[in-house]
Amino acid sequence: MGFLDRVWKSDRKFWYVCYTCMMQTGHDAEKSVFYSEAPPVLILGRPWERCPRCGGTNTKSFQQLKDEGSDSALWGLEQLVRKRPRRHFEVKGWRRRSAGAGSG
Repeated sequence: MGFLDRVWKSDRKFWYVCYTCMMQTGHDAEKSVFYSEAPPVLILGRPWERCPRCGGTNTKSFQQLKDEGSDSALWGLEQLVRKRPRRHFEVKGWRRRSAGAGSG
């Protein structure tokens, strides 16, 4: 199990929880967690990961949760994602909107 634990720890930076989706789904973690290897978007010079479900950037990686010491929340989320295949959390379909979209 030691090898799998090391692989999982290196993978935490690609797993995210979206707090906007968490609020919109009534705290349904399964509908709020996603896996993404996409590069972050820069907002005011700070990198953020965009949620593929809602398009928001109110997200945190599992690694950020670990670094902040949110071990109980992290434990629950990791248990959730271990129950299902990764493709279940690879959300596709959100398209990046241009800054001028809808104006005019």
